[in-house]
Amino acid sequence: MPVWLIVLLALVAFFVLLFLLRVRVVLTADDAKVRLTLRVLCFTFSLYPGKRVDPRKYSPERVKKREAKKAKKAARKAAKAAKKAAKKAAKQKKPAATTKKAPKASEAPMTLTEKLTLVRKLLVALLRATGKHLYLRAARLHIRVATGDAATTAVAYGAVSGGVALILTVLGKFTVLHAAPPDVAVIADYLGEKPHIDARVVFSMRVGGAVCVLFSVAFAFLKARRAQKEKRNIAAGTPAAETSK
Repeated sequence: MPVWLIVLLALVAFFVLLFLLRVRVVLTADDAKVRLTLRVLCFTFSLYPGKRVDPRKYSPERVKKREAKKAKKAARKAAKAAKKAAKKAAKQKKPAATTKKAPKASEAPMTLTEKLTLVRKLLVALLRATGKHLYLRAARLHIRVATGDAATTAVAYGAVSGGVALILTVLGKFTVLHAAPPDVAVIADYLGEKPHIDARVVFSMRVGGAVCVLFSVAFAFLKARRAQKEKRNIAAGTPAAETSK
């Protein structure tokens, strides 16, 4: 077998395995804190809370040293830039005065309405693509509502129940359930004084799915911008043939 064919097959196999690689995001919450971790194969990365800050790095002496080093670096950079600009200005000749052309209608800045429309279309494309590739692997949500007052607990229980129902509806619409049915329980504790929460949600997506989502959003962006330019040119009376340029 030729060497180039072996290399080609190895590259194809590598990219296939890479696209099939599954990335998991685990959200856990309890009475103490909320944790968000990223899992890739056997590696785990903490997204929230982040790394602990070493207080020794922010002592007054170290801060002064860092600030002095930054100031020296900025001064050297500014001097070098000024020297380079002076040389460039000395070499260049004064350009002849030219009349500025009026910008085309399609090149004008986007209005607020166009920005909002673009954001809406991008969100729709993102949610559509995410609903096909984002998997909900596990969901556990146990909430005990308690405020110390029975009437307030009843009101809070209704609000929490409605919020949980909304969250489950959104998760069911924009994710693919690939595990047992979610374990959800909301309880009103009329005699308790402190609320309690125990939650664990696992999302997963393959690298290939993330690439598909990215391409879907990029295609929706290009399509929306093209439509906006065509609409502007039509409103300004520009021929449609110039829009495609």
